[in-house]
Amino acid sequence: MQKAGALISGMAFSFICPRIAIVLQNLWIICLPKSHIQLWPQLDDSCRWQVVLNKYETLGVGSEKFFLQQPIANIDKFFNKLVDSPIDHKENYVGFPYYMKINFTCPGKTPEAFVRGGYLKGLIPIVLVTFYAPVNFRKWKSERLQIQMEGAPFQSQACVMNWYTPMPMKNGSVMMEVEISSNRMGEIIGNGRFMININGFLKKEKDKVIFSLGHEVRENRGKGIGERPVWATVGQAPVLILGGIPHEKMILISDSSFKDFSLVELNIDSCWLGSLHCPQEEFTASIFDAISTESVLFIRQNQLVYYFTGNYFHVAGKGPSTSNWVRVLHSRCIKKLCPVELHSNGSEYVLALAGGNEEGFFHFGTITGSLPQLPFSEKRLPASIIMGWGCVILGSYTSLHLYSSNRSRFQILQYSPILKGVHLDSLNLLFQIPPFIPIGDDMDFVMLLGMEKYTDYPLVPKGLFYNPFSHLLFIWGNAILQSYDKKNYIYMSKFPKESSVKYMTSSYKGQVVCVTENEEIWLIVEGSFKVHRLYPSDGWQVVFNLSQMKGSSLYTANETSVRLATKEKIYPQRLVYLINQKGEGKLLKRQLPVDQILVYQLLGTLSFINPCPFELMQIKDLPNPQRYTRLERYRAKPPFISSDSGFHSKVSLAIYQGLVYHLLWLHSKYNKPYADPVHDPTWRWWKDKKQHKAFYFYRASNFQNVYGIQIDMDGYEKLYHVKKTGMPKYIYLDKGDEYNFTFFLFVRKTSWKRGGREELSRTLAPSLQPDQVIVKDKRKCFNQSISGHNLMKTAVHFKGNRQIPMFIGCPPGKRLAFDITLTLRHNKKTNKRYFDCVHPDPEMPCFLFSDPFHPFFLIQDMVTGESGSFTGSYVLKVIGGGTSLDKIVDYSEEEIVRYNSPNDTSESLIWIVRDKRKQSQTFRILSYNSSGIEWLCLPNSPCYDIIPKSIYSPEFYFKIMVSNRDVDTSTYCDYQLIFFLHIHGLPLSRRRAFFFVRVSLSSPCPSPALPPSLLSQSSPVWYGGNSSEPRVRGPGFASWPCQSWMTLAKVFDLSWLQVPHL
Repeated sequence: MQKAGALISGMAFSFICPRIAIVLQNLWIICLPKSHIQLWPQLDDSCRWQVVLNKYETLGVGSEKFFLQQPIANIDKFFNKLVDSPIDHKENYVGFPYYMKINFTCPGKTPEAFVRGGYLKGLIPIVLVTFYAPVNFRKWKSERLQIQMEGAPFQSQACVMNWYTPMPMKNGSVMMEVEISSNRMGEIIGNGRFMININGFLKKEKDKVIFSLGHEVRENRGKGIGERPVWATVGQAPVLILGGIPHEKMILISDSSFKDFSLVELNIDSCWLGSLHCPQEEFTASIFDAISTESVLFIRQNQLVYYFTGNYFHVAGKGPSTSNWVRVLHSRCIKKLCPVELHSNGSEYVLALAGGNEEGFFHFGTITGSLPQLPFSEKRLPASIIMGWGCVILGSYTSLHLYSSNRSRFQILQYSPILKGVHLDSLNLLFQIPPFIPIGDDMDFVMLLGMEKYTDYPLVPKGLFYNPFSHLLFIWGNAILQSYDKKNYIYMSKFPKESSVKYMTSSYKGQVVCVTENEEIWLIVEGSFKVHRLYPSDGWQVVFNLSQMKGSSLYTANETSVRLATKEKIYPQRLVYLINQKGEGKLLKRQLPVDQILVYQLLGTLSFINPCPFELMQIKDLPNPQRYTRLERYRAKPPFISSDSGFHSKVSLAIYQGLVYHLLWLHSKYNKPYADPVHDPTWRWWKDKKQHKAFYFYRASNFQNVYGIQIDMDGYEKLYHVKKTGMPKYIYLDKGDEYNFTFFLFVRKTSWKRGGREELSRTLAPSLQPDQVIVKDKRKCFNQSISGHNLMKTAVHFKGNRQIPMFIGCPPGKRLAFDITLTLRHNKKTNKRYFDCVHPDPEMPCFLFSDPFHPFFLIQDMVTGESGSFTGSYVLKVIGGGTSLDKIVDYSEEEIVRYNSPNDTSESLIWIVRDKRKQSQTFRILSYNSSGIEWLCLPNSPCYDIIPKSIYSPEFYFKIMVSNRDVDTSTYCDYQLIFFLHIHGLPLSRRRAFFFVRVSLSSPCPSPALPPSLLSQSSPVWYGGNSSEPRVRGPGFASWPCQSWMTLAKVFDLSWLQVPHL
């Protein structure tokens, strides 16, 4: 394992992936900090953004749950009347089912007064919606997408106004992150972040929205749950559930990351009381384990395992929803469900550990798209006891297990199945855990080398935690061991051996939080060897006392922690049960103020003697963030209105809804094989309207528009240059890519001033020269993959509490497209002519069979807007075909080889390369400079001897796949493109041509043997030279003399019959 790092003014950079090269230029100083924790306080804004959902019919009234997923079609009637607006009236405009109602609250006055005041001061909320990418990238395009909107003011009642924007949706995405910021006018309000997710576990019954998995309980029963983790696929589960309510088959369920939640009693039967082979000490109705995935919920009650599939109509491929809980693993004794928090290979996973007489078995469940029945596969390890938390997933089907054969000696095993046979699975011993806790004395950690001393206190591990980004493995129990390579371990001696970890959770961004059996909370910063106790602690007591002095309702003396999670943010979030002075209890979510606790805790130990001369580091020269975060962003402004009050109407809001929907529809439609002449999804929308922009502005400025609405064409666009806001949250690197930035170190500068008294002045001055950090891929990670698929995880770690995840591979947002514009231009120039079809299709131009075909392709970056010719090598294969688009059939692997391989001897080739080029095993390798291909259609090929349907030449549609896999080493991307190619002018077989001529000669002229349309139509249409205008040459077949038919006897190919030599 190679690492490189440098401590820089309290901050260090460490890189985990050995395939990443790090270059630190002009680095000349090393400073060791006193603490690895950032010490700046967290902001405590007094005003807060608020957002709820409304339907169009009930704008401004109450709030709605997000469960409707079908578009609304009743807004097209408004667009039909916009005859003086730059829209395409041929399109059918629809909208989303919900709007976001946005306002804010501040202490001291009524919310309505504050909102009105902010509006009069020019305040406008800026809404940024981020769509989370779906798990199943085989079904849905792997992309990261955002849309930025502005709030439209709307007055629903007298003196009551709010801002509204559409609540957009995207096919395949069930989670949306909404970030609201201000335009920096009016009230000072900090940014607000909300998770608005689709809840597929709701249904409408008798005009009421109810839960489909049980019935909601109105009373508050949060007391007595105890500290429990929330198990879910990180960043993919729209609905979170939490069990553990004593003696009740109830769960807490939330679609907003527990900002609001409901208590639901599940409609399941509790019928298993135990058996001889599966003993049950005590029967209870409690839900012990609860796991959430993208569309499925799992629970365990006693030894019974159930799942429930949500109703997500727009997520095609996820299968029908279930109306009841479905039981799986029948007749199995399940003692634990084990979550797999990170998805991989387009699937989610669940592990079920067996107990009783089946101790040692574990069942591996895979969730990929549809789920009519859960495909649990059964595996067995050579151990009699498997610990309940002792399993983590490293990759696809590869897992680590903590096991013991006699409850005194514990080991770490790596299990790797071999898919060719169940009896060939691999099981490797990675580490033998010492039986006793090492002696730490006053050290922060102890290296486990076999030479250390041990106490008489037994070391009892209870579980594992693995971070695939930092490759850090934790073994936790009454001690904490960590390792970067799963072979060498250190013991973190500051954690007391008298405590025992109950569970461990992480944000995968540099922090790990442990909760003990007695509900202590401990923090571990990855990259350091210290553990910090957050609760209870002196720092926590200071935070609590200050909150009591402020009169805050977020803290009470009588409270119980229910849940702690770090998945949504870097800082931990706690769900606590508070009891006020009146004895009333409620569940509340709040942030655990880590920085404040540590600052107050370190006040008594800080030293004023600082050996490091630097006080500040400033980062500059950051590159364009979109290139590395791969976030595509659109902007959609509300239409301008001519109302004197400035308030929008329901009609203008409906039109805003339709415009946003159409913008996202253009985005999805742009992902097509044939590239547009302009690399911009919005180009087709305005390409015929831009020239009349002044006219539309003239009518709007003179108040002549219908509904008083003006649609600004510049307000609906794709943004390629987003403002830099600091270091990115994550980084994507392709082969050989690099991310670099420079930083300045500032030193203290002390001076004395004498003006009647001595004063000490301290300023900051930059160092002599900047330093540069370069993170670069070494071009040695792995083979090629499709854009956004199978990315390798690693991280850049900043000394402190910041870790930037990195993904190595083909980043999302890159694609290969057929450059039809260059292909047509080059073919016209090379062949000195171009023959299009009789009925041209601008979306799919035709190519003549007898002309050499020169294809060209584009590499398009959907994030940065860059587009350029693909100059690498590729393999072209015909994988399907038919005489029309609706009759195309896919060829088998054997047929693909016969139709495309130059080594074929069965006379089945469809095409051949014009020049002699090297081969990739079976197929020819083409490139940008290739001389093109020639169509053959040999006798055993599917395009041989196509019968004409009319006077026009036979046509054939080829389904072609182009891929650079294994033939282009310049990128990690497997640029795989599948498109249809329309070829006309295919020749008849000599036998069929001779038959036509023979029948024609034996019949009066003209021959009735030819198709009727052949006798009545004029000659074929052709395009000559550089002109795109059709030209007709010669008379029709119906008017030819008999001498012409006699001449046909000498020529037996259809190209002469249909396209006369000119």
